[in-house]
Amino acid sequence: MTIHAVEFYSGIGGLHKALDTSSVSGSVIRAYDWDQSACQVYDANYGKGIVKKADISKLTATELAELDAKLWLLSPSCQPYTVLNPEAKGATDPRAKSFIHLMHNVLPELVSMKRHPSHLLVENVAGFETSTTRQDLLQILHELGYSICELLLTPLQFGIPNSRLRYYLLAKSDRRPFPLVPHCQKVCRHIPGRGVDWENTRMQPEDEDSSIREIREYIDDDLSEDDIHLYSVPDRVLEKWGRLFDIILPSSCRSCCFTRGYTKMVERSGSVLQMNETLDVGVPILVFTL
Repeated sequence: MTIHAVEFYSGIGGLHKALDTSSVSGSVIRAYDWDQSACQVYDANYGKGIVKKADISKLTATELAELDAKLWLLSPSCQPYTVLNPEAKGATDPRAKSFIHLMHNVLPELVSMKRHPSHLLVENVAGFETSTTRQDLLQILHELGYSICELLLTPLQFGIPNSRLRYYLLAKSDRRPFPLVPHCQKVCRHIPGRGVDWENTRMQPEDEDSSIREIREYIDDDLSEDDIHLYSVPDRVLEKWGRLFDIILPSSCRSCCFTRGYTKMVERSGSVLQMNETLDVGVPILVFTL
């Protein structure tokens, strides 16, 4: 049986792709995002007719009930919760409004109509787990009869050389708890039943952890000189800001999380790649993306 899903804050369809590659027999029947460019890319990735440009804070229970989707995939705005922003406003940030609307207004109404999703997945940045939005979300889900599993996971745990700690919440409309999940409201640092809690090994030599693959496995093999020139960091930028870059090599087993400031900001926006491993100081080129 194929489960129908709705993807909120769909972007270019990351959670859609995750569902497609999972072992779950699921199909995204509707996606919502406010950004026109993201919707155009979504159309190119998955075909027209799935994504809809919409203000999620205006969606109604009646509209979503018509879709009869049993799975909600949600990746709301991270800016209100990111630890990189010391001025993050959490629930009072206008960008948090639509998610709060879905949880406070729409979901309870759908439960009363018996047209609610049976499963939810929420993804956000590390920092969300300490927010009042998360506290309110847990209370609402418990009151509506959902069981919950919370996780803080990074791709490094799964052998992928990218440091990107993220919060995940799984919920199901079944009061029976998730298997192996602690009864207390603890955010797990590993998938229950698989491995142990993740420990940050950033200060350890990379060759001590052979479970993480090297960056070179993700680099295009057919880079031309034109490609390298196109993505090279200008010398004037290197001379002024190079000491602030997070420079990695093809042999590196870690890279920083990429943000919307990549190629525009020199700090906290992502790693740059130095292709020549024989140099102590080389010319980094912006070719590494995940």
